[in-house]
Amino acid sequence: MAAFSVSVIIPAYNEEAIIQNAVKSALDILAASGADFEIIVVNDGSQDSTGRILDDAFAGERHIKIFQKQINQGFGSAIRSGVKLATKEYIFCVPADSPLTPDLYDAFSGYAPLADVLVSYRRVKVGYSFRRHLNSFVYHKLVSILYNMNLRDYNWIHMYHRKVFDEGKIEIEYNGIFMLAEILIKAKRAGFSFYEFEVEQKERLTGIATASKLTAILKTLAEILSFRYRT
Repeated sequence: MAAFSVSVIIPAYNEEAIIQNAVKSALDILAASGADFEIIVVNDGSQDSTGRILDDAFAGERHIKIFQKQINQGFGSAIRSGVKLATKEYIFCVPADSPLTPDLYDAFSGYAPLADVLVSYRRVKVGYSFRRHLNSFVYHKLVSILYNMNLRDYNWIHMYHRKVFDEGKIEIEYNGIFMLAEILIKAKRAGFSFYEFEVEQKERLTGIATASKLTAILKTLAEILSFRYRT
């Protein structure tokens, strides 16, 4: 039987404190699994030492591609760049601040034959304040109602069969948080199958989630409404 074939995309912006460990963790897990894999790290115009750390630690590693963007354009832009570089059968997007774990990898690789799009949802949203829970609730309701979606979590870790992008001709348009829901909405409209399952969210390694900032909230709302207006 052919080895599981997967491109793991890790977007990074100002992650100097954690990026080396996040990439090394993914590399060790994937190598131990026997998968046919590549890790694509997209440095999204970081202003700290993220880019230098990546080059120093992983330049020449045959399983790792490092894409250094000079300008920060947002999470969606980083994923879009990673998808364009991906060559394996499945495309798996993992945040640097919640790195790949053996349990998470086993779940996604095990469920891969069940659907074209795998969507994980969090049993408990760890580290959320009341305001973040409220923001998340409102966001989920807006996406569900405006786009006739019924998933439990639009904003966590997903994996896609590459035909979603190749055969479905899905292009990522948005650079903000809405990008994750955008892919799911377009995949559903294109008739791809979904499988949703529960995972445990680990505590963030460091920093504050940018999604909790007012500017990110307003940008996300603008993206939700502009996409709905156009489509």
